[in-house]
Amino acid sequence: MVFELEIIDPDGNRRQVVLGDTTSIGRQPGNDLVLDDARVSRQHATIECQDDLCWITDLGSSNGTVLDGERLPAHAPTPLAPGLEVRIGGWRLLLALHAAPGEDADKMAPVAAPRPAPQEEDAAGPPADGIPSAPQEGDRQVHAGADLPPAPPEEGGAAPPAPDSDTPPPSETACPPGLGYHSRRLLDYLPGIYHTEFMSRFLALFEATLIPIEWTIDNFDLFLDPGTAPGDVLSWLADWFDITFDPSWSEAQRRRLLREAHLIYARRGTRWALSRVLEIYTGATPTIVDTAPDLDPFTFRVTLPIQTPRSGYQRLPREMIERLIDAHKPTHTLYTLEFN
Repeated sequence: MVFELEIIDPDGNRRQVVLGDTTSIGRQPGNDLVLDDARVSRQHATIECQDDLCWITDLGSSNGTVLDGERLPAHAPTPLAPGLEVRIGGWRLLLALHAAPGEDADKMAPVAAPRPAPQEEDAAGPPADGIPSAPQEGDRQVHAGADLPPAPPEEGGAAPPAPDSDTPPPSETACPPGLGYHSRRLLDYLPGIYHTEFMSRFLALFEATLIPIEWTIDNFDLFLDPGTAPGDVLSWLADWFDITFDPSWSEAQRRRLLREAHLIYARRGTRWALSRVLEIYTGATPTIVDTAPDLDPFTFRVTLPIQTPRSGYQRLPREMIERLIDAHKPTHTLYTLEFN
């Protein structure tokens, strides 16, 4: 099978490329497929193909990867079927599957697939010429051929069953998405004499450390956005505003307050800022009165419902609400808190 990718640039120009086992896509030179577009991250996505299947993985790009109209989750391999359209920035990618020239359906297995055949010969038993039934190490070398390493002797003389050529070894499926067992970039910096299987796998060890660091740097803006930052980072962002969240704050409430913190703190000490903080925490808009005739000077009244849907129809924690009011009320003022 041959996978071909049709690439349509923002101007409508088309070109086709043949995909390998793993194709890296990004804005930075060194990727297998370089897309010159400011909306494309330096390391944007990868396409991995095996047998007659392909998967596409978004590498946590800033503007995302869209497959058939839906944005893909980051670092989650998604099946890519022929005919589906992939959008990356202003580029469109279309996958097509073709038979290799001169091949039919019975001859599309990998070149290494016939290697189990000598083992099957051993398992079937020796020819009737007096050779002992237990296979010997020297015999295995003759059967395997000069281009194959000798198989280790088996206990009891029984050869293992031939592996399925269509199933990759378990170790090949354990590689994290976006990484590979072969070098994708570092090998290109070496002269051609070093482009060997050993050197490709050796450099892949260093890329397995370097590439995730680059992903983090390329997408560090996601850590600074309360909407996309990991939950453990929210407390770090809250320190910028001298906010301390206690366990009663849900993650959704924390994200909402941090998204509006620059507006709230610019108007800190005003009725609007205090009302907005209480609304985010309780889910209900408070009533704040500071001009009623029965109020003492420099005193205001805060009224909240005793229960709200966000609180699970349980009593709101008075102590926590008082702490919020103390932190956001105008200086040198007093207040009364009422529930109805």
